[in-house]
Amino acid sequence: MEGETSQPRFCEVCGLSLVMLDTWCTSRNCDNCGKEVFFVRRGEDGGIRVEKGEKFHVPQLTLSLDPATGGEFTRAGLEGFIKQLFLGQKIEGKEKLIERFKELEERIDAELRGLDCISHCDLESEADVEEAAGILEKQGLNEYRFNLFRSCLLRRCYTAIEEEDALDAVYAAYQADIFKEYSLLEHRHLKEIIWLGYGCYVDLVKNEGMTEHAAKEKKLIRGATKKIRSVDSELLYALAKDGGEIAPRLTVSGLSEATLKALVDHELERREQDRQVLLAKEEMKIKRAANSIKLWGFLFTLANGLILVLYKDWIG
Repeated sequence: MEGETSQPRFCEVCGLSLVMLDTWCTSRNCDNCGKEVFFVRRGEDGGIRVEKGEKFHVPQLTLSLDPATGGEFTRAGLEGFIKQLFLGQKIEGKEKLIERFKELEERIDAELRGLDCISHCDLESEADVEEAAGILEKQGLNEYRFNLFRSCLLRRCYTAIEEEDALDAVYAAYQADIFKEYSLLEHRHLKEIIWLGYGCYVDLVKNEGMTEHAAKEKKLIRGATKKIRSVDSELLYALAKDGGEIAPRLTVSGLSEATLKALVDHELERREQDRQVLLAKEEMKIKRAANSIKLWGFLFTLANGLILVLYKDWIG
């Protein structure tokens, strides 16, 4: 439109972004223009360093815990992010509490409305909320079901605050926080991380004296072995003999080429042993069948001989 100017994306003084980045980032007010600028400052351990007076911004959950997105946490980064998930964003002053609760309710409801299975439900209606909760439970979408409960409780909380019912507001906030935790624990990536992490911990305890690196390698070998066993023999033979890199072609990471080569060779040997056992069994079946044929042939000849003898005796 005429007379309308676009909002600048970068500070004209320092050159930093004036809009939030699509990745983890920090922000502060520009010393020159006073506007909030967003940037990434790498730490010595490979994570992001946040200095005093700066804000730390985290992308959506689906952009972080899913390994398929290409990102990978350091240990410190994972611990920090999990804390961020459970603790949530800090509220600057109690006067911002109702505003924050309403923002959370709107964000959750927008996500719920995107689900086809409950798109016909009016989340403002108590009856429809009950119907939506039942549908989500039947379909096993517990993460969304708990978020639905959380949204309802957030509304109940800020409504009670506005009505000056302190006890009801506190109780609703307490329950909303519980359902937030339930929802996080139902997140598919977080559930897998907890389960696999527990499995690694069990292995560490069972293998006393085994280093953390050795325990990790053991688990990686198990996963690689499972993948190798799913590959046809022709490809395995090529991987073992052509001298090319194995890891990229099997989409395996964390193991050396020498280890993968040993696993491929071992699988080929195992398949050859299985083949030899199968051949031996087939050979045994053939021998048994041949012996059976010989036996029936002998019995047939014997029977003919007896019949001939009896016939001669009968005709004198």
